[in-house]
Amino acid sequence: MKILSAIVALLVVTILVTLAAMHNPGYVLIERSPWSVEMPLTLFGLLLVATVILLYALLHVTMRLLRLPKDVGRWRLDRRLRHQQKALHSGLIKFLEGDYTGAEKDLVGDIKTNDVPAIHYLAAACAAQGQGHDEKRDEYLTEAQRAPGLALAAGLLQTYLHEAAREYERSLATLNALRISHPGNRVVLRLLAQRARGLRDWTAITQLAPELRRYKVMEPAVIDDLERDAHRHLLLLASHHAQTDTETVWRAIPRAYRQHPALIAVYARNLIRQGAVDEAERLLVPALRHEPTDELFATYGELQGDNALRFLSQAETWLKVAPQSTALLLALAKLSLAANLPGKAREYAERCARQNPPGDLYAELAIIMERLGDEPRAREYCRRGLDLQKAKNGNGRPTEPIFLPLP
Repeated sequence: MKILSAIVALLVVTILVTLAAMHNPGYVLIERSPWSVEMPLTLFGLLLVATVILLYALLHVTMRLLRLPKDVGRWRLDRRLRHQQKALHSGLIKFLEGDYTGAEKDLVGDIKTNDVPAIHYLAAACAAQGQGHDEKRDEYLTEAQRAPGLALAAGLLQTYLHEAAREYERSLATLNALRISHPGNRVVLRLLAQRARGLRDWTAITQLAPELRRYKVMEPAVIDDLERDAHRHLLLLASHHAQTDTETVWRAIPRAYRQHPALIAVYARNLIRQGAVDEAERLLVPALRHEPTDELFATYGELQGDNALRFLSQAETWLKVAPQSTALLLALAKLSLAANLPGKAREYAERCARQNPPGDLYAELAIIMERLGDEPRAREYCRRGLDLQKAKNGNGRPTEPIFLPLP
């Protein structure tokens, strides 16, 4: 529509100019001694327009010739980028289809070394690991890390690949290096916490907890649970190593965590093993008054010694608080047995059995009945415990391993 309007306008202007020239053609005189040129005004106008067009065309061609090297370079760059995009698309499709050899070839095989983008090396590293070529995988990751701005991404991918290959120590080493080079990165810190927990490196978790809080990597309650569980495992490890001072480990735990029932129960068991029964009781009684839990009841039931009657009397006061607790009833049975009260021990054991306790408690009930000389009841409790364990494990059949995606 615009072209048609321009043609019509040009025709109108031409007609008007022609009509004006027919009535008064005029003339143009150009004189420079000893020559002079005279021509009609319309002819001069046509020549002037033609000259302007010719000069514009000459200037345009000259500029294009001057820009030719740059244009050729841009064309070659666009062609190379299209080739790289095609190779990346093809390589990723083949990788997802499981053709790792073809994927690696498309990603880096047909491209000159200097032209391979870093993203191709990252994808090629995954393809190399799919073929079991760990050395080539590491070479590709090294090339990718040299690219500006890709050190973090390449390091994280290296961590995931090491994890998939069950190279957990190398994964943790890579994450520690990223923690130094990229301080405060939430993804790195979260993965460090996960890997440390998977490797059961409880000391590393306690050292990492302040950073997890500072950079708000997880919810505060999740961090508290993680750190508290790490301290609990450190206490358990200390209890199995004679050369480790459990008192030192206990004092290293933050004061707020030392009030938690799970940590108190572990430390109290350590004291009981060391013969510090009265000290363990002084630790357990206030904790049970503040927060009576099954774990604390079970730990209190392990108290032995000359004060068994006192321990039993104290434990019986908690029946008003938790009359249905199987852990408390089992603890009372054990304390009654330690106090040489077999009648009470049998009564509490049978009350515990009537509450349908967990399978692991049946084993202790069987031991109590065996010490009381009731072999039939001991065998019955053993059978119940085995039945519950089989039901829990799916009739004793091994479960298939579950493979989760990388985080």
